Amino acid sequence: MLTRLLGEAPQPVGDTEQRSYSVVLDPGEEVVEQLAAFAREEEITQASFQAIGGFQQTTLAYFNVETKTFDEIPVPEHQVEVLSLTGEITRDGEDPNVHIHAVLGRPDGSTLGGHLLRGVVRPVLIVTLTESAHRPGPHHR
Repeated sequence: MLTRLLGEAPQPVGDTEQRSYSVVLDPGEEVVEQLAAFAREEEITQASFQAIGGFQQTTLAYFNVETKTFDEIPVPEHQVEVLSLTGEITRDGEDPNVHIHAVLGRPDGSTLGGHLLRGVVRPVLIVTLTESAHRPGPHHR
């Protein structure tokens, strides 16, 4: 993972400066794990991000309101293109909570989307991440 601080806001957000980053994930890195590690390392408590790139192993899910669980969506393709990926990082105690939604492009041009549970990068994933002064509420309650 390669990271670069893109800039800091002139006005503080809480007790820290607002920062924006470019995070480039390499082949074989898992996006949820890497963004959680990055948030711990940079002491990010809340942020939003977007990304484009590709995955070789992917698990999506759909939140079932009735059961309050995630139903997995199979992604059988070995390679998919990340057409859109958006998400946020919040904290659950000391641990970062990485919440991601993705739209993936298949080789035949069709798409598949949902909550991203797992995505192994191939060939690259370029993430633009910005800290936020807004503290989002809990998801899927």
